[in-house]
Amino acid sequence: MKKEKTKNLKEVDIYRIFLPILFIIFAVILEMINFLYLGFQNSNGDLLVFPTYFLFDLGIICMLAGVIYLVTNRVAMDVLYYIFLGFQAFMNIANATMYGVFGDILSFDLLRLGAEATAAVSAEFIDWWSIVINFLAFGVILAVTIIFEQKEKGTITYKKVTVPVVFLAVFVLFQGLGAGLFALETNSLQVSVSAETEIEKSDEYLWDNFQFKLDAFKKFGYYGFYTKSVLKLIFKDKVEDESVYVEYIDDGYVAKNEDAPLYGDNLIVILCESLDWYAIDPYNTPTLWKLVGGEDTMVFKEFYGRNRTNISEAITLLGGVSKNIMNDTVCKTGYEFQYSLPNLFKSTTNGEDVVTSYFHPNNGSFYDRIDTHGKDGIGFDNLYFIEDYTGEQEFTKFGEWIQDIDFISNLIDEFMPQDKRFLSFFASLSTHGAYTYDQKYFDEYYQIFDENYDKLSEWFTENTSFIIPEDEGDFEQFRRYKSSMIDFDRTVAYILDELENRNLKDNTSILFFADHNSYFSNLCYKIKGVDKEDYSNTYINNIPMFIYSPKLENEWVGEFDNLQNTFCNHYDLLPTICDLYGLPSNTNLFQGYSIFSDEIENTIFVSNLSGMFTKNIFSFNISDVVIVGENVTLEEIDKFKKNANRYWKQQEYLEIILSNGINGSVKF
Repeated sequence: MKKEKTKNLKEVDIYRIFLPILFIIFAVILEMINFLYLGFQNSNGDLLVFPTYFLFDLGIICMLAGVIYLVTNRVAMDVLYYIFLGFQAFMNIANATMYGVFGDILSFDLLRLGAEATAAVSAEFIDWWSIVINFLAFGVILAVTIIFEQKEKGTITYKKVTVPVVFLAVFVLFQGLGAGLFALETNSLQVSVSAETEIEKSDEYLWDNFQFKLDAFKKFGYYGFYTKSVLKLIFKDKVEDESVYVEYIDDGYVAKNEDAPLYGDNLIVILCESLDWYAIDPYNTPTLWKLVGGEDTMVFKEFYGRNRTNISEAITLLGGVSKNIMNDTVCKTGYEFQYSLPNLFKSTTNGEDVVTSYFHPNNGSFYDRIDTHGKDGIGFDNLYFIEDYTGEQEFTKFGEWIQDIDFISNLIDEFMPQDKRFLSFFASLSTHGAYTYDQKYFDEYYQIFDENYDKLSEWFTENTSFIIPEDEGDFEQFRRYKSSMIDFDRTVAYILDELENRNLKDNTSILFFADHNSYFSNLCYKIKGVDKEDYSNTYINNIPMFIYSPKLENEWVGEFDNLQNTFCNHYDLLPTICDLYGLPSNTNLFQGYSIFSDEIENTIFVSNLSGMFTKNIFSFNISDVVIVGENVTLEEIDKFKKNANRYWKQQEYLEIILSNGINGSVKF
């Protein structure tokens, strides 16, 4: 009888029950470490130990604990346990690095970039203290878990028929607790009582839309933020009736204007990688220096930008971009990019005798440009990458750049065709960091810098507020950065000479703009004298933009002085091009305004990294503003908030349009 009773009994390790509980404890501790290390604060300036809506985090942690419990094999349980906690520690390190460089946290759009994001990150960016702290924390977790596993040999005995019931009951307990906490927190989300402030004061809206990424992370935590991000990727909002959005697109249509000052002319757009104002001086970059001081150039001194290169470029080409999905995904939705720069440029002459070309001396696969920029995507007729270069220099890996001038001169007939009207977009590369080692093709440039340094140093001191680094390592990075700009300057000189030689100068204008500041090696912070963690200091994001056009300056005499100090940003570039060239445009799809319009006073820059600002006002979430400039009035703050709300409502429509492949019905 005793043997019969023993047969009907089964022993269950206590370890199986307590490992999920350990997971809950350690997941909460890692969250606390991350928040304290990053120094997150709420709107009142109080230090955040946990996210504002902590129950989202705790609820998901409990549900994951249930998943660990569900695994019957002890080794498999351990593996899953360490994977969950290990990945959380890894993301803590990644977020500390992102926050240190950009004041941002890592999102799934960056994870999707894979090789691109990895290649662009150098050791200098890594937050080593975060690595130390999280490794120590994970070491403690590992030690405690091993000790617990070795000491806890106890079992609980159940009747065999009861084991499945108990097993299911404990799993349901974990899941029910997690789901209950999740539901409870969902019902506690702050909501706005006014439609006008729905975006800025509604945490319910934030939870549904994630429009302020950093704010969402601070409020919903690691597990809440990334779980919701995954759900948003999997379960996209599907539109049953597209007519509302088609009508929205059509209502924003603005017809072409044949009376525009540059109508029918050629256009060259040059994105200069990491161009900062201190890159331009009379000794190392004489061509750029002459341009920005010349009568044929409009210089916009209050131009700002804060994004990765691919985003700055996309905004310029499209007037606005999705913050939830990448452009290669947009291409697959059936969206036609009707209002992209190359498509609009071709529309004014029905595509006849017009060629649009894109140039970049990197691999075509980088940021998926070869898939997104062509005729089936953004709309360029031709794409030219390093694969199309036939010169003698070699591009072997990220960071070992060929000279921009060698790339452009090798493709000059494609860049500047004489038999057709053309749009050529050039994204430079040789000025890209890192600046921690010498480039093999830049020896001549280093020599030029050294020869000019005494004059440059005196000029910097007497004519600028910039600071030449005294630290030997920082100075070498400054030297390499300035030397790389010599290559860009020579490229510009070559382009200007070719315009003259090909008799294209009188009907070709060039738009120059930087994608972002020279953040590699923290160079811009050191030279501009700004604390790296002072994310609200908009001065660090003031970067060059100017238009070279002999015809334009003559057309707009008397207007220029008023425009020089007008706040503007990347969102305003495409509307401005459309205005100058008389291209069709769309006020509902473009997020900015023509710099030559009265509406430019309403422009606001919103970064895909995080934060939004004008020259004098900065905010992460609209509600909490930081006053950067002097004599800012309440009316100006109110205007900033209204424009920010306008932007985000427009962005909400844009996300639906892009993710569902909705196109307007107006053909041009």
